[in-house]
Amino acid sequence: MVEVSVVGPDDGEITLTSPVRMRILEDGRTTDHRLGLGEITVAPHTDGPAQHRHAQHDEGFYVVSGTARFTVGETSVDAGPRTLVMVPTGAPHTFANPGDEPAVILNTFTPDLYVQYFRDLRSMIEGGQELSGDAVAGVMARYATEPATSYAAGPSSEVVLSDGLALGVDDRGTGRPVLVLHGGGGPASVAGMSAMLADLGLRVLTPTIPGFEGTDRPAGLDSVPDLARTYRRLLDDLGLSDVTVVGSSVGGWVAAQMALEERAHGTRRVRDVVLINAVGIDVPGHPITDVSAVPLDRLADLSYHDPDRFRVDPALFSEERRAAMADDAAVFATYAGDPYMHDPALLGRLPEVGVPALVVWGESDGIVDVDYGRAYAAALGAEFVTVPEAGHLPFVERPDAMREVLAPVLR
Repeated sequence: MVEVSVVGPDDGEITLTSPVRMRILEDGRTTDHRLGLGEITVAPHTDGPAQHRHAQHDEGFYVVSGTARFTVGETSVDAGPRTLVMVPTGAPHTFANPGDEPAVILNTFTPDLYVQYFRDLRSMIEGGQELSGDAVAGVMARYATEPATSYAAGPSSEVVLSDGLALGVDDRGTGRPVLVLHGGGGPASVAGMSAMLADLGLRVLTPTIPGFEGTDRPAGLDSVPDLARTYRRLLDDLGLSDVTVVGSSVGGWVAAQMALEERAHGTRRVRDVVLINAVGIDVPGHPITDVSAVPLDRLADLSYHDPDRFRVDPALFSEERRAAMADDAAVFATYAGDPYMHDPALLGRLPEVGVPALVVWGESDGIVDVDYGRAYAAALGAEFVTVPEAGHLPFVERPDAMREVLAPVLR
């Protein structure tokens, strides 16, 4: 018999107490992780967290009693009982209680990814750690959430390259430059890592691959070498040198291609590269899983060590979001090329790379296995570091471990 969850008024899991109390009513175990649900009680005249945006889950707020003030960018709305506020991925937001009585709000997470965030905050409190802005932002980054330092949707800026291409680039922080390159998951998949690197005192530039998220993709820009040349133009036009290029999946392939071209150009644009579960080479006996025909829920099994934390039900998405995902998948297929996701000649050329490299691999990757990663590192003469209990996106599953790996490299 299917189990039904019944949570009484005095039940549930208390993760935060005062002045904002969070009671977890559904942590995803009953819903196969499609939905998480909490009850927030906000004390009178209390602010909530700083504005932030989520990259991998939608969030809902239903006001049960009192008045809650929801702020989205520079717009605020006071919501009374029986009011629903839905926040899609990418929208900056926060809440507060401006009234004289407690505000009680039902808080939904679809999927349930963010439930663990509140447990992590409880662990910090129990360990005597102060919930400073930087500390909380670090916990947010574990769950594809970042402070909303700008309120515009999409890339925080647009750079028009010398060839006329308008490239969306999230540009944050100050210090030595780092270029973060995303894979098929789009820029949202690396948003937490970009925020973490900026917290290390770096200037982090995260371009959106042309064609993703509705951006323009000029005719003829349809391969990984094209992307590598585009990103080199970005560095040229911005006058940036000694840049560390950090690439995930296809972004790692692009980073490897940029490193190859560094010697040919005789410049110092690229100082070193970090390849994270990168594709791009052909390793006999270790094929790249073709994800183009894999259902979304099965993709989680291939991508994560603990897939239930990240499993999503496409039926919960709006028509607009499903259409946008289909568009991104079509763009991704264009860059993936034929043969699929690799250049047969690249492995043999990697010894020509003249800049230092680090290869990082989530041990549970079901798309490109660990031995594939070892072959990448061996060809580059690079250090090879594995991240246990992580899959294709170790910076999403194990952000603290990735910080330990990357921080020494990026000093």
